[in-house]
Amino acid sequence: MSQSMSSVGDLLPGARGLFEEAVAAGMSDVLPVPIEDIVEAARTPVAFLPWLAVHYGVRLWFPDWPEALKRFVVEEAPAVSFTIGTRAAVPVLLAYVDATLIDAKAYPQRFVFGSAVIGRTSVRHPAFMARYLIHVETSTPRMGFVYGRAVLGRHAGRAPSREKFKRARAALRAAKALETEYRVSFQTKRQITVADAIPLDGTYALGQFISRTRL
Repeated sequence: MSQSMSSVGDLLPGARGLFEEAVAAGMSDVLPVPIEDIVEAARTPVAFLPWLAVHYGVRLWFPDWPEALKRFVVEEAPAVSFTIGTRAAVPVLLAYVDATLIDAKAYPQRFVFGSAVIGRTSVRHPAFMARYLIHVETSTPRMGFVYGRAVLGRHAGRAPSREKFKRARAALRAAKALETEYRVSFQTKRQITVADAIPLDGTYALGQFISRTRL
């Protein structure tokens, strides 16, 4: 084939039919569809991103995500797929929905003396159970109802949105193995107790709330 020929179709004789032309087009290196661009997360058209996400096995997806995040999630999907079912997948998928993993426990595990609080911590857990402590940044909506401050008949009470919590749960479901159960707590604050041995310099006071760092 001379260098001036650009496709297999150039080798066909003059008396050729539609079938021969179709076969030649299928064998040609000159394709009318930019395949390399379509399968590349950074270059594919925005409209193709959902289909590309399915192609790469993306497990967590929200249509209202920014375009940059969608492209990033698709690009990272092959690497993330190898961690699904392990703890390593949890912080990655939570980061997609602006949530943070604070602590995690997996069961079954041995009972450790001193780590359980009678009446508050369950000692026996079923197998294949995971517990998570998750931080989600929330804010009270404008004109939101706050007990003791809103005046009935003047302000419409609006509860804070639960969407961020729903998305964090969706991320946990996407990160876990099929047979694994999970429980999640979003209570990242707790009251100070005497057991915390707080300094007596006035910095803290009993009953004040501090951040939780463990389940």
